[in-house]
Amino acid sequence: MLFNLVLRRAFIYTPHMSASTHTPPTICALATAPLPAGVGIIRLSGAAAKVAADMLCPTFNSVAPRVAHYGQLVIDGVAIDRALLLHFPAPHSFTGEGVVEIQGHGSLFVLDKILDFLCTQPNVRRAEAGEFSRRAVENNKMDLTQAEGLADLIAAATSAQAKQAIRQLEGELGDTFNGWRTEILHLLAHVEAAIDFPDEELDILADAALEEKVTVFLNNISTATRTNLGERLRDGFKLAIIGRPNAGKSTLTNLLTGQDTAIVTPEAGTTRDVVTAALTIGDFPVQLADTAGLRDATETIEKIGIERAGATAETADLVIALTSAEDWQTYSGPTPEVLPYLQPERTLLLVSKMDETSLNVPDVWKKHDVLGVNLTSSGSLSGVLSALEKLITAAYAPAQEAATVTRARHRDALNNAHGALTRALDLYKNPRSDTSLAELLAQDLRDAAAAIGTITGHTSSEDVLDTVFSTFCVGK
Repeated sequence: MLFNLVLRRAFIYTPHMSASTHTPPTICALATAPLPAGVGIIRLSGAAAKVAADMLCPTFNSVAPRVAHYGQLVIDGVAIDRALLLHFPAPHSFTGEGVVEIQGHGSLFVLDKILDFLCTQPNVRRAEAGEFSRRAVENNKMDLTQAEGLADLIAAATSAQAKQAIRQLEGELGDTFNGWRTEILHLLAHVEAAIDFPDEELDILADAALEEKVTVFLNNISTATRTNLGERLRDGFKLAIIGRPNAGKSTLTNLLTGQDTAIVTPEAGTTRDVVTAALTIGDFPVQLADTAGLRDATETIEKIGIERAGATAETADLVIALTSAEDWQTYSGPTPEVLPYLQPERTLLLVSKMDETSLNVPDVWKKHDVLGVNLTSSGSLSGVLSALEKLITAAYAPAQEAATVTRARHRDALNNAHGALTRALDLYKNPRSDTSLAELLAQDLRDAAAAIGTITGHTSSEDVLDTVFSTFCVGK
C-alpha cells in the first residue's frame, strides 16, 4: 500500500512510456562488418519488417515465424542473390518489435543494393548508430547497463573484458542498481506516509529505520565508487615506467611492446615527453607510458617532460620504478627521484643491468615486488610480464566482490545519489523546526532514486540515451 502511494505521489518519468501513438519507422542495417565476406547479414526491425522482406523475397510470404527459409532475392524482376531469411514476430525478438534477418552472401555491392531497395518500402529507413539496441531498451527487452554490456562484449579484446561484459549483459549490474532504487522507493513510501500523518511523523520515520537504511545505501555506493577498476578493464590499466635517465625505461618499453616504440640512445634525457602504447598483459588491457627521466634539469623542454612524467606516475594504476644496478647498490634500493610515486601493492621495482651485479633486496623494499632484469635479453620479458600480471590480477580482485562501475556516467549518477542521501541523513539528524522534516526527506530520496535510475534507464532523459547509443555500431 505504501509503495503504491509513493508511486502515485512521486511519479518518475520512464523513457519506455511513450506519449506518442504513431508507429515508429522500420529500420534496416548491415549487421555484419562492411567488408567482403562469405556471409553478410541484414537486419530489419519494426512493424513493416516482414512486409518489406516479403517484397524482396516473394516466397517468404507464407513462411511461419522462426522457421528458416532459403529463397531468391528479387529486385525489379531481377534475382540478385539467394539468402536465408528468418522472421521473429513482436514481442519475441531482440528489439521487442517484428524483426527479420536476411543472411546472404557478403558482397558489399549486393548488400547495399538490398538496403537501398528495402528503404523504398513504406515507412522503412536505414538505422542510426545503436538504434536496434536502443529500441530493445525502450521496449524493456534490456536495461541501459545490459546494452552497454553488449557494446563492451562486441569490443572485448581479452577474456577478462569479455567476462565483465557478459556479467553486465546478463543483468548483474542492472539488478544491483535496480535493487537499490527499489529499496530507496520503499523507504520513500514510509516518508510519504509521514507527510499524510504529520502528528505521527517522527514515529513513522523511526519505524522505517531511515537512519540505518540510508547509512547502508551510502556504504554500498561508496564501495561501488571507491575504485575505477571496471572502467580500467574496459579502457586499459594505466602503467607508468619511471626512473632516472638511462635507467633503461625506453629499452623496457620496446621490450614490452615488441617494437621500436621509444628511441633508445646512450645520451641521457632522450625521452622528453610521455610515449604511450597499448598492449595486453595476461587477460588485461594496458596503456603503457614511457616517461622522461627524473632528475634535476635546467633545460626548459626537459623540465616540462619531467613534470609530465610525475603527473603520469601520480595518476597511474601501476608503476614500474626502474633503477640501474649501480644506483641500487648506491642507495640500497630505488633512487630518491622515484620514491614519491611508489604505490603499495601497485609497484614493481625493476633493477636493470643485472648482468653487472647480484641483487640484494633490503627488508624495507620487500613489501614491493622486486625483480632483477637484463633488458638486452628477451628472456627477461617473461619474468616482467608475470610480475605485472600478478599485480594487475590482485588490483582487479575487489571488482569481483561489488557492483562494478564500468562507465563515467555510472560514477556520476552514484555520486549524485550519494549527495542526495547524505543530505537526507544530515537533515534527519539535524531537523529544521520551520518546515516538515518528511517533505524535505522525501525530495532527497526522490533525487537519489532518480539518480540511480539513470544508470539502468528507468529515469533516463533523451540526452542520456543519445550519449549511450552514439558509441554503438550502426547494425547493433
